[in-house]
Amino acid sequence: MNQRPPLKRVARALISLGRGIAAVLTGGILLLGLTAAMVVVQGGRDEARPAGAALVTGEAVDSILTPEQKAQCDHAINLYRRGMVSRMILSGDAMFVDLARPYLIDQGLPQQALLLAENTSLVGGIRAAANLARTQGISSVVIVAEPPMMLTALKVARDEGLTGYGSSPGVVSVVEKPYAVADGTWRYLKYVFAGI
Repeated sequence: MNQRPPLKRVARALISLGRGIAAVLTGGILLLGLTAAMVVVQGGRDEARPAGAALVTGEAVDSILTPEQKAQCDHAINLYRRGMVSRMILSGDAMFVDLARPYLIDQGLPQQALLLAENTSLVGGIRAAANLARTQGISSVVIVAEPPMMLTALKVARDEGLTGYGSSPGVVSVVEKPYAVADGTWRYLKYVFAGI
């Protein structure tokens, strides 16, 4: 004979399920909020110090460098001129590397001080740069990335065995560029949980 469970047991089970779903959602929202805060804070820090190389990362969005990418290159050149780094690793997709390379050389960076590590993604580019750095005997880098990407860039570099310091040419504003903070948050969580 088929007996139905008492109504109170069903209600209790539904309430427990609802609490579980609410706890997961609350945890997810807290994780997103905390990560976004970390993206903003790390993007605004300047940890520049003497290191083996500056690591400049980027992804081309057009056939010219964006103002933000020029600011990155100028910031890296400044680190070179101040004697904080003696070499520079340029990492990014082929178009970004092709655009940034002559710009850096025009700004006074000697061609022999420039190392290239092309890859199509931020994570892949930093992994390629870390491999290149190891072959060149470089163990520490000052990462010059757009502020929202800095947290991810530092995490990947450190996971790849480099001592990394962040130095962004600007700051990221949640008010002015909420999409950039969201993108930086997504990239960091995607790397932490999926490795990509």
